[in-house]
Amino acid sequence: MYMKDAVGQHPSPRRPVGRPRVVERDAVLDVAEQLLDAEGADAVTMRRLAGRLGVTPMALYRHVGNKDELLLALIDRLANRLIYPTLPDDPRQRIIVLWRTLYDGLAANTWLAEVLARRRLMAPSVLGAVEEIHASLIRAGLTLPEAVRGYRQLWQFTLGALLVRAGAIAEGPSVQAELRGAPDPERFPTLAAAAAQWSAAHGRDTYGADLEALLDALLAAAGGSVQSRR
Repeated sequence: MYMKDAVGQHPSPRRPVGRPRVVERDAVLDVAEQLLDAEGADAVTMRRLAGRLGVTPMALYRHVGNKDELLLALIDRLANRLIYPTLPDDPRQRIIVLWRTLYDGLAANTWLAEVLARRRLMAPSVLGAVEEIHASLIRAGLTLPEAVRGYRQLWQFTLGALLVRAGAIAEGPSVQAELRGAPDPERFPTLAAAAAQWSAAHGRDTYGADLEALLDALLAAAGGSVQSRR
C-alpha cells in the first residue's frame, strides 16, 4: 500500500507499525543478576541492561522506576531464597543461627554487601528474621534499647565481614597481606611478632567464631543472660 508524501506528489511505501517488544519482570531481574555477578553494581545501568535484553530503556520502567528499585527487587528476591533451619529454643543459639543464615545467603553474591553498605537498601522479606533477632536479644536479657544497639553492632560486624570476604576472593595481590606479613621489626615490633598469626589468618573465614565472641561480649556488657527469661 502506498501513501502520498508531504507535498502530495510522490507515493512512498507505508512503514509497518509494530508494538515494542515486551520483556517480563523475571527476565529483567535474571539478566541484572548475571551482570551484577560478573561485573558488580557499578556496571549496571538501565541503558546497558536494556541493551542486553534487546529492548529500549523505557521498556524496563514498566517493572522498576530506577536503578535503586531494580537493586531492591533483586535483594528481595535473593532474600526470599534463604532457607532458615529449625531454630533452637535457646535465644543465644537462635541469634547465631539467624545471623549465620543471613551471612551465608548474602555471601553467595559478592556484590550484595557493597550495595547494602552504599545504598542503605533492605529487603522487606528479611523483616521476619530481623524481628526474631530483636526478640531473641530481649529474651537473652537485654532491654529494648540494648537490643536495638546490639542488633546494629551485629549488623555492622556482619556487613564488614562480608566486605572483607568479598575482597579476599578478589583477583590480584593483597597489599594488606604483604605489609602485615613482613613489617619492620624495629619500627613495628608488635606487628612483626604477630606476622605469623596474620599470615595464618589471611583468607580464613572466621565469621562464626567471631560472631559468638561478639554476641557474648554484648550480652555480658549489657548485663544480659544467655539463658531465656522465663
